[in-house]
Amino acid sequence: MENKFLRSILVLFFLAPMNVAFAQTTPNSPSYFSGSYSQQPIISFKEGFFNKTTYFLDGEKSSPKQVAALLNSVQNEDFKFEGYQRKKNWGNGIRLSGIAITIGSIAYLFTNEITPANVRPWFCASFGGGVLQSTGNILVGDSERRIQSTINDFNAYHYSGGEEVFLSMDESAGFFGSKIDIYEGPMKLDKSQVMSRMQSKPEVRELYDKIFSRQKVSTVAQVANTAVQFGIIFFALASEPQSSALNKTLIPLTMTGIGLNIFSGAYDRKTRNLTREALLLYNYE
Repeated sequence: MENKFLRSILVLFFLAPMNVAFAQTTPNSPSYFSGSYSQQPIISFKEGFFNKTTYFLDGEKSSPKQVAALLNSVQNEDFKFEGYQRKKNWGNGIRLSGIAITIGSIAYLFTNEITPANVRPWFCASFGGGVLQSTGNILVGDSERRIQSTINDFNAYHYSGGEEVFLSMDESAGFFGSKIDIYEGPMKLDKSQVMSRMQSKPEVRELYDKIFSRQKVSTVAQVANTAVQFGIIFFALASEPQSSALNKTLIPLTMTGIGLNIFSGAYDRKTRNLTREALLLYNYE
């Protein structure tokens, strides 16, 4: 029973959803447009649990359909919000399918004696569930970043009629997870440049101090999570599978890894939402 429990925990840990970040839009992509749409409402959004996004028009909660209708009302610009939203929905569906398959594989472990004859179907199901989860997360991550870029482009009209740049955010991939980047038009800013632009707005500066502190915590959590993963691999490969000492070591390590994954996801989501709030204050207040 102990071995079955260990196997199920390991499945949960190693098939945990992947966070994938993609490259920033190319230099040829528009960061702002000519023309003036200053009478249009400002679009903002917040991330929630299970990749649920809540949209706002001038601070009023709105549906994706309302946001799409607003974007489609702009002439001479092709905002592909609806396509990105559909892609995100497809990604969520694929991800949930992967989770369901993974849960089924765990149930299989608990209800069947592990023998050479049934290890293969269990492994195939677990691996397939992990692939589906990762694929879904890739689709969701890419569509969310494209939605963010689309909203940035639309909101840029409000800044100065499209004649100057304004601050926006994006995420870049790193070895220890994703990182929030701040852009002024197409130019990526370093920390000192960002903070220098906040000098005239103490409220925004205070928010950015908090955001940078949170990013440091996120990095520490990612480093710890990576160390835990290497620890699990080391103990799993270097010890005898039937060793009780191995089980006593692997189970706490694996549970720690799962906890760090859950913590990092919620913590990073909150940091991204705070960054959007700070940018909204900086650009429009």
